[in-house]
Order: sequence, then C-alpha cells, then structure tokens
Amino acid sequence: MPVTSCIPQGSVLGPLLFVIYTNDLPMYIKKSADCSLFADDAKLTRYVSNQDNSTDLQKGFSALKEWSDYRLLKLNIKKCNVLSLSYSNTIIKYKYSISVDNMIIDLERCTKVRDLGLTVHSKLSFSDHITEKVNKAYSILGIIKRNFHHVDEVAFVLLYKALVRSHLEYANIVLSPYKQYLIKVVEKVQKRATILVHECKHLPYTNRLKYLQLPTLKYRQHRGDMIETYKIIHRLYDTAVAPSLMMSQVSHTRSNIYKLQQMYSSMILEIIFYRKNC
Repeated sequence: MPVTSCIPQGSVLGPLLFVIYTNDLPMYIKKSADCSLFADDAKLTRYVSNQDNSTDLQKGFSALKEWSDYRLLKLNIKKCNVLSLSYSNTIIKYKYSISVDNMIIDLERCTKVRDLGLTVHSKLSFSDHITEKVNKAYSILGIIKRNFHHVDEVAFVLLYKALVRSHLEYANIVLSPYKQYLIKVVEKVQKRATILVHECKHLPYTNRLKYLQLPTLKYRQHRGDMIETYKIIHRLYDTAVAPSLMMSQVSHTRSNIYKLQQMYSSMILEIIFYRKNC
C-alpha cells in the first residue's frame, strides 16, 4: 500500500528512514542556533543576552520553517513554544514569530514545557515533574494492591522494580532532587510500597529494606550521579555529544586530578520547542 504521509506504526525501517530524512536539519541552522533532534521533536537553543542574539535565534527558526516546507513536514504550531531558562526575574522576553499562510503568528511563551516525558521549568525546578511521577507511582501501587491479595518478597521486588521504581527514576540523572522535602516525598513512595509485603509489614523501614535487599532511593540517586560523572570524565561517551566538565585547577596535597570546578553563569538560555505533524 502506498504511504502518502506519516510513519507506519510498528515498522522497523520507518523510524530509521525518518531519522535519515531529517538528519540534515541542523546544517541549515547551525550558524544561528544549536539544534537537538529526537525523532519528530527538536529544540533550538541559544544564549540570549541582547537583541542580536534574539535576532539570530529568529533567523534559525525561520530557516527551520523553510526546511520544513521544503521537506513537506508541516509544523504543529500549537506545540511550538518558547522557554527561557534563567534565575533572573527581570529578563527581557523577546518575541519570536512564524509565517503561516501569509499570517504572522507569535510563538507562545511558557514557564514550563513537557519534553520527552520530562517537565522542564524555566527555573530548572523539577518539583512539578517529581510530583507527577510520585502520583503515577502511587496509582501503580494501588493497582498492585487491588490485584494481588498476597505478595511475597520475590514477586514484590519484581513488580516494584518494573512498575513503580522505574517511574521514580526516569531521567534521574537530570533531575535528581536535592531539596530535603523532595527527597522525602520520593522516599515515602518506597516506604509505603514495602508495607505490601506481609512478612515485613510491621518492621521498621530500614529493616524492611534489608529483608527485601533494596537500597534507599536517595542512595541510588547518588550512585547514579557518580557513575554518570565517572563515564563523562573518563570519556566513555562520544565526546561530540557528551557534556564537558571543567576540572579544578587548584592543586592540593594528597589530592587527585578528578575534582570538578564550580561554574556560575548569569546568561539566559532561550529554547524553542517545536514538533512536526507526522
């Protein structure tokens, strides 16, 4: 059957051919902004500190529109948003627009946007995302409790790791909570989950974890951060796409060369999220 639009769901070659079809998009706008692609989602990013930077970002989005029209991939304007990442509350919010059917439409600005299952806030506060995932985990726990009258430790660990903890640890490297109240909110899910096992229902939380051979979620967060940092420092990722970490230049006796330097920036990063209709 001829496919005139979209990608056949469940196909093997469909996603691969689509990625090849859109792979040259960053080359069209590389002088104006950085472009990140993931299937039919893309982000244009640029540090904006003056009108010239904003103009360059607008040029990048205009080039993206021209590329989309040429490739017959119509943009979904309702899903095109502008998000400014900055700690400052007095930033200048420049306008960005797009021409559709000879009409100029301003892109909607938002304080938070959902991207690849992650809720990104303009202040890089992930409390909204954590609250959403915690609620999802509680709903899954309710389903397990209603459908299993008796859960032994083996079945519980399998169900908990696959259906509950996976939600709490999604994108954990990016949004690992550092505020105490968020850490307690996430940990409370595991505390309530371990009560489902009848054999350790009346034990303290630490004893329940020992019985089920489960670590705390806080420990897993720190462990994941350390593993990710180790991989980046030792260049186990592709250096073309991996983030760069600046090492400390301060020399100390009995120290090592793997100390990170703290970086502070007051610049504003503006991101244009867009999605194609496909």
